[in-house]
Amino acid sequence: MERSPFTAFLDVAPVGPNYLPGHAHADTLTFELSVRGQRVIVDSGTSCYGTGAERQRQRSTAAHNTVEIDGESSSEVWSGFRVARRAYPRDLEMREEDGEIVVACSHDGYRRLPGKPMHRREWRFQGEELVITDCVEGRFSEAVSRFHFHPDVRVEFTDSAEGRLWLTEAEALRWRVQGGTAAVVPSSYHPHFGVSVPSQCLEIRFQNNHPQITRISSD
Repeated sequence: MERSPFTAFLDVAPVGPNYLPGHAHADTLTFELSVRGQRVIVDSGTSCYGTGAERQRQRSTAAHNTVEIDGESSSEVWSGFRVARRAYPRDLEMREEDGEIVVACSHDGYRRLPGKPMHRREWRFQGEELVITDCVEGRFSEAVSRFHFHPDVRVEFTDSAEGRLWLTEAEALRWRVQGGTAAVVPSSYHPHFGVSVPSQCLEIRFQNNHPQITRISSD
């Protein structure tokens, strides 16, 4: 999806290939974002194969730019190349509204949990602002949305629920959160096999059952 100044890659497809998804990650409804050609929100990548804890972490929902519910991944991934019950996207919508571009989709990957929650995400490109709205229907104890940033991006708080994303010493984007509690945690970026680069991740914990809204805009 391209809408100046944003270029975004939105994952609204099933994990695949459907007949042999061994390389799949639990990343349904994740996305990547560039602004004026500079990478901002990135897929954290893959640095290793095998059956270790780091391989498992890199395949998990927590390592991607989407919502984790009750500490579980949206698709069951384990060992080095195993996938069991997986998320299937549904109700994909793409439309234009008064000059805005809207993409929305949900998935059923968490229906296996006791409260049968459903995650639905909407991306709304409006002028020089991107609005990401996450809703979880059904019962759950905890939901966390994460945004993994490119190592060149520095995250700053100006208040408890807003701040800046510094792309260079002189250029920044604004971010703001509604309906959640934000924190910056250490993460890692893996652009090549065997490579791990320190990075930052914005974690947003849902407040009750309210929609969680994240806004990213030009400073």
